[in-house]
Amino acid sequence: MRILPVIMSGGSGTRLWPLSREGMPKQLQALTSDDSMLVETARRVSGQVGALEFLPPLIILNAKQADTARTQLGEAGLSDARLVVEPVGRNTAAVAGAAAELAAATDGADLVLLLPADHYIRDVDAFRDAIARGSELAGEGRLVTFGIEPNEPHTGYGYIRRGEATGPGFDVRAFTEKPDAETAARFLGAGGYYWNAGIFLFAPDAVRGEMERQCPDVLDAVRKAIAAGLQVGDRLDLDAQAFARCPSISFDYAVMEGTEEAAVVPADIGWSDVGSFDALWQIRDKDSAGNAGTGEVSFLDSRHCFGFAGNARLVLCGVRDLVVVQTGDAVLVADRNDSQAIKTVVEQLKSEGRADLL
Repeated sequence: MRILPVIMSGGSGTRLWPLSREGMPKQLQALTSDDSMLVETARRVSGQVGALEFLPPLIILNAKQADTARTQLGEAGLSDARLVVEPVGRNTAAVAGAAAELAAATDGADLVLLLPADHYIRDVDAFRDAIARGSELAGEGRLVTFGIEPNEPHTGYGYIRRGEATGPGFDVRAFTEKPDAETAARFLGAGGYYWNAGIFLFAPDAVRGEMERQCPDVLDAVRKAIAAGLQVGDRLDLDAQAFARCPSISFDYAVMEGTEEAAVVPADIGWSDVGSFDALWQIRDKDSAGNAGTGEVSFLDSRHCFGFAGNARLVLCGVRDLVVVQTGDAVLVADRNDSQAIKTVVEQLKSEGRADLL
């Protein structure tokens, strides 16, 4: 079975400001290894895995990121990747629609694997095994998502409630978006719930059929944007006027919550969405006091801190649970556990018209 990976790379990672910017978001940075997260993701879905063959990936991103992404992929030996450039962000339903349409026009593509470019997966072999198991269901017309066993009542993730067993997975009984702390704790105590990793596997016609039934306006706009788009070599720029008419809605809301074909495959893969400095700190190597740093960073009588030194020496002295990030034009000092505050900083900069810092 041949799988077309479609990598979603259009986000800006606001909770990792000032490291992550619109023109150089977290997925284009080497935060978890020597390679960018985009390159890590593309490598993860390349080659042959048993009876599965990964085709050269499609990377869906915006124009600000396209040149850097192309350079990184080429230097990593992934020059066969194709780029699809969005003129404006329209959320993940539009991306899924474009993925299904382009896969249907790709010779030999049996299934689409839709996945974010900015996630960390520690166990690549387990990830590929989960994809292989999911392909059994996707080959039968099921829309497969991958569930991460929760180890804490996290309120920053969506949850999937599993139903009856079906082959290597389970029917989906319900999706719940980012619950409050009490609800998340109840889910954890009850069992049978997974974190929603936002990774999907499906046959192109299965998704097109569901979108024609549930959100035809999204699929129609995507089809027109592709048809009127500009193709130059291995880069397709979607038509701006057509794509702008596409409603902005997530794939979960537009399709997965309303389909009877949703299935979840458990995936114990060492997953993180790296959605905050705390999440980044969690997966980084640490010293004996629980500190992690990048660049010229020293920790003196400090515990459980994260430091990033861009172009200056950084010393954290006598502090706990802090994030300190220094770049060429900004310094952030924040509670490591409060990612929402960092998002608020970005919103304030936008209101001040400080595009130079975004």
